[in-house]
Order: sequence, then structure tokens, then C-alpha cells
Amino acid sequence: MAGATGFLSSTPAYDLLWTRYADGSVTNLGRGLSQVRMVEVHGSVSDVVALEHGEIGDADHRVELHDMATGAVSTVALGKYRHFMGAVGSTVVTSPWTGGQNTDSSELHLLSIVNGVQTERTVTGLPSDTRTVGIASTAPGQLVLDYNRLTGAETDWYYAVVDLASGVATPSKLAPSTWADAALSPKYLATLQGPMLPATSQLRVKNRATGKVTQIDTHQRVTEPMVGLAGNWALFGSRTSLSEGSTDEDFAFRAVPVGGGASRKILDHATSLAPTPDGALLVMGGTLAQGEGVYRVSPGADGAPVAKLVAGTGQPLGITLVRSDVPAVATLDKAPWKARWQLSRPNADVTLTLRNTTTGASNTSHLNPSDNTTEPVRMDYNGRIRIDWTGWTSTGSAPNGNYTWQITAKPYNGLGPTLNVSGTFKVTRQSAPHDYTNNGSPDLLGRDSAGVLWRIDTAQYPWTPTLYGNARAKLGGGWNTYDQITAVGNIAGGSAGDLVARDSAGVLWLYQGTGKGTFGTRTRIGGGWNTYTQLTGTGDFSGDGRADLVARDRDGSLWLYKGTGDWKVPYAARTGVGGGWNIYNQITAVGNIAGGSAGDLVARDSAGVLWLYQGTGKGTFTTRTRIGSGWNTYTQLIGLGDSNIDGKPDLLAIDQTGTPWRYRGTGNAQAPFATREGSQIIYPGHRYNTIV
Repeated sequence: MAGATGFLSSTPAYDLLWTRYADGSVTNLGRGLSQVRMVEVHGSVSDVVALEHGEIGDADHRVELHDMATGAVSTVALGKYRHFMGAVGSTVVTSPWTGGQNTDSSELHLLSIVNGVQTERTVTGLPSDTRTVGIASTAPGQLVLDYNRLTGAETDWYYAVVDLASGVATPSKLAPSTWADAALSPKYLATLQGPMLPATSQLRVKNRATGKVTQIDTHQRVTEPMVGLAGNWALFGSRTSLSEGSTDEDFAFRAVPVGGGASRKILDHATSLAPTPDGALLVMGGTLAQGEGVYRVSPGADGAPVAKLVAGTGQPLGITLVRSDVPAVATLDKAPWKARWQLSRPNADVTLTLRNTTTGASNTSHLNPSDNTTEPVRMDYNGRIRIDWTGWTSTGSAPNGNYTWQITAKPYNGLGPTLNVSGTFKVTRQSAPHDYTNNGSPDLLGRDSAGVLWRIDTAQYPWTPTLYGNARAKLGGGWNTYDQITAVGNIAGGSAGDLVARDSAGVLWLYQGTGKGTFGTRTRIGGGWNTYTQLTGTGDFSGDGRADLVARDRDGSLWLYKGTGDWKVPYAARTGVGGGWNIYNQITAVGNIAGGSAGDLVARDSAGVLWLYQGTGKGTFTTRTRIGSGWNTYTQLIGLGDSNIDGKPDLLAIDQTGTPWRYRGTGNAQAPFATREGSQIIYPGHRYNTIV
């Protein structure tokens, strides 16, 4: 409601606030019984606020009238079985209560306090078959009733203007309207039709002096009709909050001359309006230029309505980023990157894009409001965007490096511009033994019968437990010159895992990983390595944080080569681990799978039994523990590293058909591997004689 000294508004919790024009001070009046935001329920076109107390059937059912200009408070007793319809100034409108049916609603009463005494008058002049009466609009000393009639169609609504001084109702000659809103001024009565036929809403304006009715096509479909009058102009629009509607609708609050003509936009949207005692309108709405707030709409110098901001809310018309919590660094090998954003409203086409600034590769998520809390990227109905990012993208894991994030939010209802906000962050992980692409996911290397080496980047997608492989990349030929190729982790101090390869002359060569899925030119480590029957790495056995190499000689002795981190001399002099290792036909470094302090080994004997040797962190191993039998079905066992981003290394086993199986690490020394899972790392038709 709007008075001469201030206006009434409602909080989301239905508290009623009176704001004074003069100084912007706010008085909280609490809540009345009727927790609705219809203007007339709490009064209109005056400084008097009506608050209903008690309930129908209570002897103390009453309406308190608070005069916000003078501070005076008076009470109108409703008594039992009175329905409070609303108030105009200090006049309270009531009807009998008949068990909720309200079938005799043509009997309306006007209650007032005159010289301290409560008076009551009955409204006269309504048709005898009037039903379902409501207050449609008000003006100083008058109100408009809308009602049904038994003789009319169920969807027909009629109007009558009531003079509050006399209590006489004068039915209008306006045609029945469906789903409409009404407005009243000293000169005119206007109605705006809602979403029924015709397709565009029709505005009807009646000259109260001459009785002439002008019908005006609004040329837009108004779903929640709202109409007002200011001078010789009718104003209309749909009651639309910033969080409602779609671009199929026009939400502008417009003005048109009462005699018809071209309309003009007054506000970009409006949610409510209230007539003022001096014939203007107070409208809650917004413009792109001044944002949301209460606007006074009144005739300007040329008589056409103009809008002036009375009290702003501080909220722009467009969607804004209210706050954000975006970690500058994503340490994805330790935990997901948890970033949070808060939008001012969620009714928008929202996208979140993460982009690698080096490669330009990006991943975009399209977000709609949802209460699903299981999605790694989501937005709730309050506009909160959350991402728990493990590094997954549509093409696999995201490589380490610098990234940007960008949020775009295009309002569904077209109110305001598209929001574009962005920022930066960095993805970082410690280098992993089998990660040659610097993206956190293990890579496999396969050598085919022609000596060509291929790289396969694995991918663990969030929606499936299956480990997949992306399209393989060719690294080059000539690798059949080596009789052993071994992944050894980052032994050269670079940014990715490295390889060592032994040629037929027993010379060991180092291939440093570039972090881009390729390897640098080989570097000679040394000769005499043909004394060993097996080499295995990818583990820190000495506890110094650097990857080491384990080698078994022809006598069955196991030797440890500690990594130095220097590519020129990547290994220190060997130290003995122990003898008797010839009983195993495969020894594989698997990383720390048992939850101890260092890297571990698994070894398979000729009977197919697999044994666990836990690293002590001192270059030695504990007494072996039996893992299980039947492992002789596999031709190769590969310490894959952490393939499912759970912090535990996994094992890959290749069976005799070339099919790969994954055993997830558990961190439990008594049962270090979970039940095997099929994987789709190796494409059908791709055959390799060596996989590392």
C-alpha cells in the first residue's frame, strides 16, 4: 500500500515494514493474521495500515488500524463469523462467514470508527445473484469489487464501484472479463484481461463520466495481469519477479493513453503496484539503469507517465555473482577442487567452463536448478553453484598447469544482460610413476610386434567403475632393440614419469618424460645390466621420496638402486636386498599398497601364488604375505598407480588373451587388492608383446 507519508512492504517472512518517504526510516509492524501480499488486505491509498488479529469464530476477532502519519491506533471489532476482506483508509470491509463457502457474499459491510464509536453500513446496489465478491482495486473514498453471478458463466467476472461514504455499489458496464485485474481513478475504470483467449491481453478503459469503453490490444500476453491508472494513461504488465518467467513473454511494465495509441515502456518489469492518495502509482520493479526498488509513476510535464526511484533495494536488474569461494590451487592428487559460487538468482541458462590456458582445451557444464546433491557439478534452487572436481573432463583427466574458470548466466526471462564472470586457478599434482601426460591419470605404454611404442592414457569417468583408455598415441618405432622396458617413475627430476630401457648389449638407457606424453632423447646410464633377469621400478623403497629401481640377477639375488634425482647419474651404487628371488617368475613394484611407510613389491611364484613384500622404507622388505593363488593366468602384472583417484595404488593384470583387468588397491596389508574389474583400456585389435 502507498500513503501520503510512506509505503508498506513485506519481507520474505511476511513482516510488514513501513518506510517513510522523508527520511527512509523503517518501522516493523510485525505480522497480521493474513500473511498475504495483496495490497488491500493491509489497507490502501492512505497512511493507515490494517492488521487482523484473532481468528474467525473468536470473540476477540478484530482489525487494528495503525495511522503511520500520527501514530494513533484504533481497533475495529469484527466479532464472530466475520470475514475480513480489506481496508481503504480507515474503512474496514467485511462479509459474513458461512463455513468457508461464502455463498451469500453479496452482503458486504463497511465498518469504521467515528468519534470513538464503531459504525457499520451495508453495501447496497449489487445484483441479487452476486457470488464470490473480492476487492479488485481502490481509490480514495472508493473501491472496485469483482464478483461472479449465478446467471453468468463460471469464468465470467463482473465489476462494481462502491462509494464508501454512501455504501452504494454501481455495477460497471464493462464486458465480463476472465482472469483480470482492475484499476480505479476519479476519471476511469480499467481492467486487464489475463492469459485466456484472445492470445494477446486486452485492456478495457471506461470513462466514468461518459460511460464510453475503449478496448486496447496490449500486443502481449500478460500471464499475471496488473493494471494501474495515472492521469490519462493506463499502465499494465505482468506481475513478474526476477526469478520467474521465460523469454517467450514480455515482462515490461508499459503505459498507453486511455483513448488508445502506442504504448511506451516505463519499467523493465514490475511485481506489484499500489495507487497513492494523489493519483500516482507506487510500483515495485526495476530498470536496467537503476536496478530494483520502489518507483513512483506519475504524469510528467507532457502528461505521459514517468518513473522515479523512491527507494532502491541495491539489487541490479541482471543476475550478479553475490560471492565466491574459489581455491587458487587444485591439488587433485590429494583432494577434489571444491569451488563455490553464489548467484543472485538461479533462473538462467548457466554454464561453468574450465579452460587450460596452455592447450586451450576446455570443459563446459550446463547447469539447471536441481536438488540433486550427488552430481560433481551442480546448482541448487538458491543459485548456489558447487563443483567437487577431481580433474575429469570429457576427454580424460586435466593436465597440471594454469586454468581459468568462467560462469555465464543468461536469464531465462530476459531480464538483464548475460552475466560473465571469470577467474584463474592452478592444477598441481605430484608426478606419478605412470603419468606421462602430466594429468594425474596413469598411462600405459605398449610395444607391438613391429617395435612401435604406443601410449594409452587411462580415464576414470565419474559415472562408471570401469577404467577406460583414450585413443592411443604413437610414440615412434625402433623399440624392439630393447629386451626390457621399465617404467621407473620420476628419477630424473623432471615433471613426469621416466622410462629405462635395456638393449641387447646390456646397456641401460634413460628416457625422460616431457610431461606432454612424449620422451626426450635417450641418455646412457651404463653398461653391464644384462646380468639382470628382471628390472622393476615405480616405487620409493628407501624412504627418501625418490623413485628407486629393483633388479634381480641370474643367481636370484635382489638389488636396490636408489634414485638420485639427477638425470646425469639417476642411480646410486647398488645395495643388496637378499637372495632366493629366483622362485618368482614375475616381480612387480606396485607402490605403497599396504598402507605402510614405503613402496611395496608383489611377486608371483611358479604355482601362480602371489606374494606381498612390504617395503620398510630402509631399502629392505618385510617377510612375505600370501595374497592369493591363480595368478598364473596372467602374462603381465603392472603397478599402474592410482587409477581411480582414491589415494591408493592399483594393479593391472593382462591375461593370456590380452585382456586387461584392474585390481583396486585397498591399503590393507591382509587383502591389498579388491576383486578384479574388467577394463576397457586396450582397444580390440590392438596387440602388444610388452606393456609397461
